[in-house]
Amino acid sequence: MTFDLACQDWKRSLVGTVHNAGFFIAIPLTGLISDRYGRRPALIFASVANGVFGVIRALSVNYNMFVVFEFLEPAFGAGVYTACFVLALELVGPKGRVFVSLLFNTMFILGGVTVTLLSWWLLNWRYLLFIIYTPAVFVFIYIWALPESFRWLFSKGRYEEGLSVLSRSEKMNNVNVPKDHYEQVEKQATKQRDERKCENVERNQSTFNQMLTSSMIWKRLFICSFLWISSTLVYYGLSINAIELSGNRYVNYIVILVIEAPANVCKLIFLDRFGRKRVIATAYFLTGLILINYGFVPVGNWSILLYLGGKFFITLAYNSLYVFAAEVFPTNYRTSLLAMCSTIGRIGSTVAPQTPLLTRFYEYLPTMIFGGMAALSGFLVLTLPETNNLKLPDSLKEAQDQDRRKEIEDTVERTVERTNTTTDNKTRL
Repeated sequence: MTFDLACQDWKRSLVGTVHNAGFFIAIPLTGLISDRYGRRPALIFASVANGVFGVIRALSVNYNMFVVFEFLEPAFGAGVYTACFVLALELVGPKGRVFVSLLFNTMFILGGVTVTLLSWWLLNWRYLLFIIYTPAVFVFIYIWALPESFRWLFSKGRYEEGLSVLSRSEKMNNVNVPKDHYEQVEKQATKQRDERKCENVERNQSTFNQMLTSSMIWKRLFICSFLWISSTLVYYGLSINAIELSGNRYVNYIVILVIEAPANVCKLIFLDRFGRKRVIATAYFLTGLILINYGFVPVGNWSILLYLGGKFFITLAYNSLYVFAAEVFPTNYRTSLLAMCSTIGRIGSTVAPQTPLLTRFYEYLPTMIFGGMAALSGFLVLTLPETNNLKLPDSLKEAQDQDRRKEIEDTVERTVERTNTTTDNKTRL
């Protein structure tokens, strides 16, 4: 084995931990670039960084060099998914968000299966790295081909540029944006300019300081961060531990990836029909129930089926979380706050490569921990506001209105319940 790692389990597992540790730098960095300079520059920077450091890693001459570039590649390039996801999400309306997420997740599955098959065929990690990272270097051409997010341009007060992007999109897609939409944008522009003037006079605070003083933002940030930790721990933990299942490790890993496809289809069907909270909370609860009971099922087909069921439901929850979290944060802070959630959440994916070592103490300890984290996450989801079919909040005030709407809905439900109870009691009397 390369670098003499055959009998050094801790060095092999350290590679995955070091890789995921790079996310602690990459995602905040990409979020900062995305919210300050635009979605397009962030996407291009992260992708090219991926390619450059990935190719250099393929040329490693010793273990230390390999580990260093195993860290640097995600440290500068791992934010590409978040930047690209936010850009795509901001280009569509409420009905298109789940479909966009489905496309992203489908490409992720195809990419994972392709890399696994390449690895199985090549049996040479250097060739594999060259093949998968070289195309990323050429993403720099996107600077001329990819449009900026018109929502980001509007949020920065650059309305003429945002309207220009919409106009080009009309021509490219051969569709017409209703004229009243442009009128609404112009009214919104005037309104936001007036609001900014008032805010500057009354508060003299930057938007970042406003975010720091908002208890609502901190609450959502804490909850979403914990959900991310739980999701990455369970999602990647199940994927990594899958190679310990009986049978061919490459086939096992492909099956674990492919099971995500029906989960993504269910996400497309259920999120808009039943709402974000109900679907995500249910998925977490079922993940917890399955994985906690996994160790009590005899080894065989049923145990494998349960294992796949756990991966199915955590995939449904994790991929839906991207949509849900993006909808509860305002445009000005969306990428930065998603980046913070994803960064803190990488605690889970950083720990995940070490979980196979827990089987030395108890064979089913990893899955029991995964199940407990998932069940707790299900309860936390219920504390967030429902965002289904609602406009993306473009300001802190609009995001706060979501909580007010939730409080009103909860009050109405309690009133209805009390009324029904009173009516029932009178009927009995």
